[in-house]
Amino acid sequence: MAIAPDQPEGIAKFTRDNPYPYPILADADHSVFDAYDVVSRMASLGQRPAVFVIDRDQRVTFDSIGTQQWQIPGNSAVLDELSGLTGSGTA
Repeated sequence: MAIAPDQPEGIAKFTRDNPYPYPILADADHSVFDAYDVVSRMASLGQRPAVFVIDRDQRVTFDSIGTQQWQIPGNSAVLDELSGLTGSGTA
């Protein structure tokens, strides 16, 4: 699942043109983004890129908050973390 700082209507329009294999939820009031310190910075020309893996017990087991889009961790790093959760029976 992904969370985007937009209204539900904006998410619906975006996903019509850019289909994703997982749901994208709207965070219109930025409450989730604020809770995880993912804020807009002028130096990053908009929203800071962030990736979090949160287990079933609501613990953050992996996080990465960058200042530029190229700082998003690679898929293999995130998939390794997810694989570890699945292997431990907590995912």
